[in-house]
This record gives sequence, structure tokens and C-alpha cells, in this order.
Amino acid sequence: MLEKATIANSLSKTHFSSYIDDMATIGLYDSGIGGLTTLKILLEKFKGNDFFYLADNASHPFGTKSAKDLEEIVSSAVATLKNNCDYPVLACNTASSIYKDNDAIKLLPPLPPKNADLNEWLLMATDLTRESASKAFKNVAETSDLASMIEVQASINSKQGTLDMRALLPYLANSVFKFKGVKNVVLGCSHYPLCKKEISKILGDVRFFDGNEIVLNALGKYVSPLNDESKITFRFTGGNEEKKYRKILSILLAEQN
Repeated sequence: MLEKATIANSLSKTHFSSYIDDMATIGLYDSGIGGLTTLKILLEKFKGNDFFYLADNASHPFGTKSAKDLEEIVSSAVATLKNNCDYPVLACNTASSIYKDNDAIKLLPPLPPKNADLNEWLLMATDLTRESASKAFKNVAETSDLASMIEVQASINSKQGTLDMRALLPYLANSVFKFKGVKNVVLGCSHYPLCKKEISKILGDVRFFDGNEIVLNALGKYVSPLNDESKITFRFTGGNEEKKYRKILSILLAEQN
């Protein structure tokens, strides 16, 4: 397993560039439900492969942790992924921004293209991700509490079979309305795609970007879709929330992109 994990992320090793795994287990790590937005995309793209989801709910929220503590937490999580999957994915922008080694595929916010009008671009991200990516942006929203608020709303509303995030509109209005007029929004947290509708209600017709395309491209060099049924295994560092996570994932999979 470790060999494949090393292969998948040592992308400069050209002698592996044509290697395609017949069957793979893809591992994802996040502090909560945000990584389910990445899992949904990977299930659709690489159906038939298996998935291992490590939810570090004992460490949530990451925003209260120091960078040093987070480095230790994420390093331990990567070690767990390696022991349970072929290709580890940090499905968390904060974890990806803090982790320095190259033995895991990282979910990082895409940057505006060269010569882009930066007045048209907005970055929404948690604190550590903002610190690492904000130099490329002129407009950066303060949304430190948003991921935790999304967790709460998803926990409440998924019981009724929805992921209604309208309760977040006042917070979003206070955080991002000042940037109305931008055309492109970079979502620098894997939780944020869960409230794209609400962001659009505040900002109008905008295009959304996140790091999932980077993850898809990295995995696509080594993993292909299969005709089998995918097996999804969840593991939690805190209390077992598998029923909730599977419910939220089923709602996401039922939604149209």
C-alpha cells in the first residue's frame, strides 16, 4: 500500500506515468463532512474502486489548533491512510496547506490565471489556507466560522433529507456581500461547496472553483473507473457518526451537479 501511495504523489517519477491500477482503494481525510464533497466527485469519476474515509471529528474544528499541533495531527492521519488505502487524499484545504510532505494528494485552492483581473476573483477560505494562498488574490473573505456552521446545519437538516443552508445567509451576507461584483469565487475549504446556492444568492451569478480538479487529475494518472460496485469504509477518531455521514453522502449523490 505504501508503495502505491508513494507512486501516486511522486508525480515527477515519469516511469510511473502510464501506470493504471486495476482496482484501488482511495483514502480521504478531513476533520468533518467537508471531504464528502470530494468523495462524491471521486465516486462519480472512479466508480468501482473502493474508498476509505477518515473523519477526524475528535480534532474538529481545525481553526482552534496551532500550526504545530495541526502538523502532528495531519501527519498521524496520513500514516493511518497509508495503512488503509493505496492513494491517500487530504480532502481538506487546511490539512493540505499545513502538510509539507509529498506522500499524499492535496486539495489546494486553484489560483487565478496569469493576467487575470484580480478584481473579478474572490477567495473564501479558513485561516491557514488564506495565509498560504491570499497573496495571489486581491479579494479575500473572512469566513473562519463557516465550516463549523455548515457542520451544524448539515447535522440538523440531513435528518429531514436535505442539506438546506439558508440559515447561513445572514453570516454570508456579512462576510461576502462587500465583494458583490466579482465573477469568480474560489472555495478554499471542502465544506464550502455545500453552501454554493447561498453564496450565489448573496453574490449573484458567479463561477465557482475548488481544488477537486487537481485531485482528479492526480488520481487519473493511476486510477480508472471500473464496472464493480464501490465499497466505502468510514473511520472516526471521535464518536461514530457513520449513519449521518452516509446520509449526507446519499443526499449529495442524489443532487445534480
